[in-house]
Amino acid sequence: MEIRGVRESELREMIDLQCAIHNPDGHQRYHQYIHGDSSYRLDQTRVVVVDDRIVATMRIWDREMRVGSTPLRMAGVGGVGTHPDHRRQGYAAAMMRDAADWFRSAGYQMGLLFTEIPCQYYARFGWAGVPVQGFAITPRRFTWPSAGGPGIEAYDDDRDLDQTARMYAAFNADQSGSIVRHRPHWDTAPARLRDLLPTVVTRRDGELTGYMNYLIDGAEANLLEVAYDRADPAILQALVGHFARECEDAGVERIAGAIPHRHPVVELLLHATAGDLALLGQNAMMALAVDLRAIFHTLLPELQSRIAAAAAVPPAVALGMEVGDQRCTLELDEDGRLHVAGPRPGAVPLPLPGGIFWRALFGESDWDQLETAFCALGGRIPPAASQLMRTLFPRREVILWAPDHF
Repeated sequence: MEIRGVRESELREMIDLQCAIHNPDGHQRYHQYIHGDSSYRLDQTRVVVVDDRIVATMRIWDREMRVGSTPLRMAGVGGVGTHPDHRRQGYAAAMMRDAADWFRSAGYQMGLLFTEIPCQYYARFGWAGVPVQGFAITPRRFTWPSAGGPGIEAYDDDRDLDQTARMYAAFNADQSGSIVRHRPHWDTAPARLRDLLPTVVTRRDGELTGYMNYLIDGAEANLLEVAYDRADPAILQALVGHFARECEDAGVERIAGAIPHRHPVVELLLHATAGDLALLGQNAMMALAVDLRAIFHTLLPELQSRIAAAAAVPPAVALGMEVGDQRCTLELDEDGRLHVAGPRPGAVPLPLPGGIFWRALFGESDWDQLETAFCALGGRIPPAASQLMRTLFPRREVILWAPDHF
């Protein structure tokens, strides 16, 4: 058995394998994932080769993901699978174990995947679930504000693409969980295949001021993404009103999205539809700490800013952070400066389960909530360490917009 990057001469065989595993009609899509992506490199496709035949494969999407407002280099894992004739022989498991080492050698700080199988399979390799929130609305009566706000126009690629990319970057600069979309990414085939482009936009004096991305399929509407000038509430009101009218005209019976119910777009949709709200959620998004010390080095300026903004600076303390097989020390000195170092004697040991670590890092839950679970699982943390964790990891909304799923 050999585990390595795919070779140019093997791409057709690898695409055939992807079709055999995932979708027999997916040749064109999987071909575009490679040949329609200018950022693709051969080593982003990992393969298991047995007797000169590829029997298992996975794709790595090279991305940057915001944790808080700080981008981390992320290996997005997709398309994991083994040929039906070669399953239950440990090939996928060997590939996943090899992937963690390869991530580290390639300079990734974290990994992310979405699983369609029970999370415990990937948990064996150090991956941990991160809860993803969503909503569903059952409309009862469509209503919307009277006309007079910003006009709605269909998205036009030639006219709107550059401004859309800039608006996305500005709107999501502080959005924990969002993917950094560099301008070339918007032109790739994978982005287009995943419905990255808006459906409608709002404009003022020739400048784009907002957009909404949605799909309506029969009685189901899926809200994928929204961005707007937050200084003008009428923009979001106009976008939601237009969407509500489209849903009414299509006879939509359910509106859903992978967006937390606290987001203002959900509140406006409830008013526009006089609807009933259901909260959705799943644990299919899983993360892996590839290089814990590099993660904290990158996050250091943002973490330091949280200390500076705190009503009271926590007392000096050194935390021995442990996540899976990763170790590092976070030390707050007497002057309120935070330092990142390797493992060191005397630090307060803080062995965090992966799920608690990632929920704290993204801000999905605040530390007071997570500490209760940590202690209930047998963990111990002294007051000074707890105060520092509370300061470093406040709660914040987490959104990974649907077009960025892989």
